Amino acid sequence: MTSQKSGNDDSALPSRDLEELTHRCGEWLRGSGPESDIVISSRIRLARNLADFPFIRRCTDHDRTSIESFLHDKLTSAKELSDLMYLNVENLRSVDRQFLVERQLISRELADSDGARSVVIDSNEKYSLMVNEEDHLRIQLMK
Repeated sequence: MTSQKSGNDDSALPSRDLEELTHRCGEWLRGSGPESDIVISSRIRLARNLADFPFIRRCTDHDRTSIESFLHDKLTSAKELSDLMYLNVENLRSVDRQFLVERQLISRELADSDGARSVVIDSNEKYSLMVNEEDHLRIQLMK
């Protein structure tokens, strides 16, 4: 898994992986097939909270950092997820967060919230795992 860490201001450079996303299109946007002029997408979301932490609305900054760190370690160590891109949303420039919102890889809530938060994205932009959005972990699949 590729992991991105950078400075936490809007002058930070985008990650190399995020730059690569700008040069390709997610599968749900490609428009291939016999009826490609008709665009219909479906999204499924699954939200989960970790048992050992308070719900996000009750979390302190320390709790959010602990959740993000815990899930970062779990997600980046899973062999099955080795080809995914891990982005620390807190450290992304606002234009990069907006790009991810437009691609429907993160929610507006995740982009605009404060504190420790991240996203894991597959290279085809079929699914993403948001950390510290409205729940500790929000998994979404787009088709």
